[in-house]
Amino acid sequence: MNQQPSREDIIGRWSEEKLALLEKYLRAYAVIMNKQKQRWLRGYHYIDAFAGSGKPKAKDEERYIAGSPLRALQCEPPFDGYWFIELSPWRVERLKELQAQFPDRRVEIRQGDCNVILRQEIIAHLTYALRQRGLVFLDPYGLQVEWETVKALARARTFDVFVNFPLMAVTRLVKRNKPPTGQTLTLLNKVMGSSNWIQEIYYPEPQLRLFGQQLVVRDVMRAEWLARVYADQVNSLFPFVSKPVIMTNSNNAPLYALFLASHNQTGVKIANDIFGRYERLREVRR
Repeated sequence: MNQQPSREDIIGRWSEEKLALLEKYLRAYAVIMNKQKQRWLRGYHYIDAFAGSGKPKAKDEERYIAGSPLRALQCEPPFDGYWFIELSPWRVERLKELQAQFPDRRVEIRQGDCNVILRQEIIAHLTYALRQRGLVFLDPYGLQVEWETVKALARARTFDVFVNFPLMAVTRLVKRNKPPTGQTLTLLNKVMGSSNWIQEIYYPEPQLRLFGQQLVVRDVMRAEWLARVYADQVNSLFPFVSKPVIMTNSNNAPLYALFLASHNQTGVKIANDIFGRYERLREVRR
């Protein structure tokens, strides 16, 4: 009987940097929440909506990296509960192996669509009335996170949301000389909550006005601008949103925008400090 080849998540340097930023915030969040348990809080939880395999491999080296679930499990003081959501069956099996390594941690693993699981189970379980709080990590592979899910998390008033917004996946849908329509427009609305921003990025090509109106993309369609558009949308739901930090690949191409949305100003201040130090160090390296 032939054995199936071993599957692994492979990540690049930028993903390692993203995970390091998440870990810094996890540790700060856990310290603050643990202190609140001495006063009013009954429990705080970590929710990973795209948990992956838990231990990815470096793209260019023979080494393994602690993924977001493992970093959360290793965090001290520990969270009261961990929820790992993953669609892929083989990644779920890896998460179960990781779970077994931490018998003292309360871990729930769910296989399926994170939008459904978050809205129908987790949000209902970790309520404001029960004095529960949670940190949600939304790190999609593409355009999987629905705007209705972000709205539901905001309405609950119990969650900080660490967002890794897929800039490149959005820009691929925005053609240079043709505004999105049909299913593409529907998808953008589903993910971003609105497509009004599209009106700001096209303008008539001056050289072609005599022969009919041809639209082209404005220079405004930069990664920083698009990141700010989405962060401002999220800010209409959460009272406090950090400045987005642009995550780039080895060719300096923008991939994602990382930011924090919260009902607590202190959390966003901490995130801005973490992101600010990262960006200053990145400038020095360049």
